[in-house]
Amino acid sequence: MTAVEEVLACPVCGLALSFQNGTLRCEQAHSFDVAKEGYVNLLRKKLPGDTKEMVIARRAFFDKGYYLPVSELLNSLMLEHLPTTEAGPLYLLDAGCGEGYYLSRLQESLRANHIPLQGLGIDISKDAIRMAARKYPEAFFMVANLKETLPLADQGLAGMLNIFAPRNVAEYARVLKPGAPLLIVIPGPRHLEELRQSLQLLNIEENKQQHVVEQFAGSFDLLATRSLTYELDLRQEEIAQVVMMTPNYWHQSEESRLRMTALHALTTTVDFVYLVLQHK
Repeated sequence: MTAVEEVLACPVCGLALSFQNGTLRCEQAHSFDVAKEGYVNLLRKKLPGDTKEMVIARRAFFDKGYYLPVSELLNSLMLEHLPTTEAGPLYLLDAGCGEGYYLSRLQESLRANHIPLQGLGIDISKDAIRMAARKYPEAFFMVANLKETLPLADQGLAGMLNIFAPRNVAEYARVLKPGAPLLIVIPGPRHLEELRQSLQLLNIEENKQQHVVEQFAGSFDLLATRSLTYELDLRQEEIAQVVMMTPNYWHQSEESRLRMTALHALTTTVDFVYLVLQHK
């Protein structure tokens, strides 16, 4: 665990953090307890994140392999663009890691290619981070807010993932080394379109890809874009899991819930867009 100390920074004062007797502590005596599962909660105030029910649904859905192609393309793109000439471990952050599925599989993939990687995951949901830390002890997980100053040192990261999660351009630029890749995954325009139509779920933001590219243009160059589209045959249980693991969980109407209960099977499209950016 102590290997990650060199890239951590106190969220209160920005000084370096070190592990001391089961806590993370800086020179100004700000301290944060390490939970028994191995994660650290660095939030200064409690904020809402994905609930335990949402996290459990996501874990169950991932465990069935439905998003395995999503993970495999992500791993391939990061392997292609990650600088590997540095000595020692490469530090890579999954910003908005959820319960850790993508970060863990990426870490396994890179290590299989003899790339020494130390994965770090940040999410605002304590339930998600607790679940991630329990299942994936080879990575280091933190409860923190991506919209605030990240608990990381300047230019300490060799790469970053940002998958269906909030984006903080200034902070991502601060913590990434020059030339480091940032791999963003967003929903494409057809993502879950049949399911969204059947249950009257939230729409995908129009021109989302263009908006994200423009958002990062000042600090990052766009190296590549990829699309991944395929169909899923879902049963009632998986339909409920997909709805519960997304923001639709917070916004679903009673009418939509009744429709979902009556929907025993559905074929729907998954549509992902990958943006490979490089820190200038």
